Amino acid sequence: MSRIPRGLRPRLIVSALVALTTMSSIPAHAGAPESDASPMACAGWSVETVASGLDEPENLEPDGAGGFYVSGALSIVHVDADGRVEPVLDDLSAPRGLQLHDGILYFVVGPGLSQFDSRTGEVSKVTDMAGHGLLRLPDGDFLTTDVGTDIGSPSRILTRYDPDTDSAEVNWSPVPRSEGLALSPDHSRVYTDDLFTGQVIEVPLDAPDNWSVVATVPGIFPGLDDLTMSDAGVLYAAAHAEGAVYSIDPLTGATCVIAAGMSPGWTGPSSVRIGPSSDGWALYATVFDGTLRRLTPPPGVDIEPVRP
Repeated sequence: MSRIPRGLRPRLIVSALVALTTMSSIPAHAGAPESDASPMACAGWSVETVASGLDEPENLEPDGAGGFYVSGALSIVHVDADGRVEPVLDDLSAPRGLQLHDGILYFVVGPGLSQFDSRTGEVSKVTDMAGHGLLRLPDGDFLTTDVGTDIGSPSRILTRYDPDTDSAEVNWSPVPRSEGLALSPDHSRVYTDDLFTGQVIEVPLDAPDNWSVVATVPGIFPGLDDLTMSDAGVLYAAAHAEGAVYSIDPLTGATCVIAAGMSPGWTGPSSVRIGPSSDGWALYATVFDGTLRRLTPPPGVDIEPVRP
């Protein structure tokens, strides 16, 4: 979900190398049960293009009817199940994370959190809380992330907002950096990732200070971006610098590439979500090259999304 300005890219590479030197000081995952049989499926995925010509697509959110809302450089569009693209909101200031609940599309923009009523077309501001990624928790609170471009100067890395009291807890969890957000199947934890180091981080909702690293995607700078989780407990993460999508088992730390060669470099995958397909469930990815792709798992592999 991080659109990287061209002039900032060399700085990000340097920052990534600096971050990699500090990995040994970050807490490792402990206490998770080992598993001999990983639920991951690494081979046999097929990739097809659902829509193209999108405006630097950042993030996507299922609409509950087989389509998606997609945020781009300056707009939010709707892509239906047949790949038809219709405008929703224009002239926005860098819309990023999206979440849909009861017909209300929440989106991070400009900076701040706003909402769009899909039934009336009304747009209103929720809060000035800035961020990149966005997750609505089961209790109605929101989490937002900050990629942490300035190494050593985190300001709003992982923030929690309570709409009932209109209050934000900045740095609710003191993770080093944060990109995407995903909720665990039992709703007890959230997962995020680090653009610079490729680390995947687990944060208990009832003890956000006790975060831990559960996996690390290999490579110098895969550029982990958004991620999502299946009801079986498997994480899927977009690696836009590498041009790949990863499957990750947070219990064992195992990782594998399920789709590669997806516009590697600065135009690779930005976001992933699980949505319906003609054969059940599939993984969908926005790619900074302007496409929405469908990743269909091999036969017998169920990637049903986490239930609300």
